[in-house]
Amino acid sequence: MKHHPDTVDDQGDEKTRQKSQEIFMKCRQALEGLVECDDTGKCLIRTEVEQFARTMSDEEFDSWFEEETGHSSNPFQFDLDPSIMREVASMHEDMEGSHGLDRDGGMWHLASMISAAVKSG
Repeated sequence: MKHHPDTVDDQGDEKTRQKSQEIFMKCRQALEGLVECDDTGKCLIRTEVEQFARTMSDEEFDSWFEEETGHSSNPFQFDLDPSIMREVASMHEDMEGSHGLDRDGGMWHLASMISAAVKSG
């Protein structure tokens, strides 16, 4: 509040008042440049949040992904060699009953999916 225009001493010289006003405006701009994070409640810089929140079209994402990774295909798709798929299916079948924790995903769930894909052709 020392540099707020309403509290600056009117008895001071013009140069001091001008400097005080500049300081106040910089502080105000800095404060207005902050936003609260919805998840954590912490302060974030508004321009970074706005830049991050910008949404991409599918084409923009594909272009960005290819530029970043060098891969142009679907990032969530993977192709396994058929012999590896058969090996995973065989292991999954051999170890039947010893993988009771696959209900929540993980490697056993992936092995189950691969095994099902091999069985279905």
